Amino acid sequence: MEVSKPVKALRLAATALSVAFLFSGYLYFFQPERWRFTVACFTRAPSIAACVREDFDFTTDFFGMRVEGNMSNLVDRNIFYYGAFEKPNLFILRDLMRAAPGGAGIFIDIGANTGQHSLFMSPYSKEVHAFEPWEPVLKRFRRMVEINGIKNITIHPYGLGDEHSKKPFFKPPDKNLGAGSFVEGFNTENSNAGVLEIEKGDDAFAKEHITSVAVIKMDIEGYEKLALLGLRHTLIKHRPILMFEMTTNPNSPVSIKEKSELQSLFPEKYEFLVISEKSDLATGDYILEPIDGIVRFDKTEQHDLVAYPVERRNSVVLQGPKL
Repeated sequence: MEVSKPVKALRLAATALSVAFLFSGYLYFFQPERWRFTVACFTRAPSIAACVREDFDFTTDFFGMRVEGNMSNLVDRNIFYYGAFEKPNLFILRDLMRAAPGGAGIFIDIGANTGQHSLFMSPYSKEVHAFEPWEPVLKRFRRMVEINGIKNITIHPYGLGDEHSKKPFFKPPDKNLGAGSFVEGFNTENSNAGVLEIEKGDDAFAKEHITSVAVIKMDIEGYEKLALLGLRHTLIKHRPILMFEMTTNPNSPVSIKEKSELQSLFPEKYEFLVISEKSDLATGDYILEPIDGIVRFDKTEQHDLVAYPVERRNSVVLQGPKL
């Protein structure tokens, strides 16, 4: 007997629902993070198609602040799914500032991008000074500062290096706005955006009347060696704690080539830790480990390091966050 079209449609719908249920159950039990991502996307995206493409705009809470983003960008996508990009790093910075002498010191954000780190650190800092040379991300950063009514963030629209100059900047692809670099070839998807301004860090701090420094975050896509050279006087005078992304690349003329060279970029009696890959992006739980045996200088790698003066060793929590 021929089955009617409505019955066929019902059977197809029932089959589809069964498959979706089984797939959802598989994700829930065997890939819980992916299950959570799927539910979050399907319940908050404007349509299923937009969720699949991950290209929709969104507004979300970010530690009590309002943040706008787009799912096509790596940092924004992490904020949507995890509540923050590199959440363990944020909690480390917060804990370092809380433990700084006197607390609520001056936070420096070098390579601020769209401003996530500066926004997060603003409640814990006396002042935030953010350095970022690329205007498209600065536009978004300024909007986030404005809509949240933040008064203690000052944005400086230039990069930091070891000299005052204008250098070619290689803009990032739209899917990762944090990948822009002054290093040619750092990211194969970057493209030349013309020249942008760079200042020597020590001179920039003097010009901007930055009179003390407690904590510095630096993420400048392979240019960190030159920026550290330009901050020599600041590091000697203020002995801040730094969290910075270090890219090792034997073929790059501006890459740090060995541990002794890394040590030479800092004053005496600085020690180094690496943020462990065992840190949890969802919860923000972090682990700091010695760099020996983890960081390689003879191959291309990226690691987030914490550099601290020995007299502030007690400020560094090796496992946290510190509540």
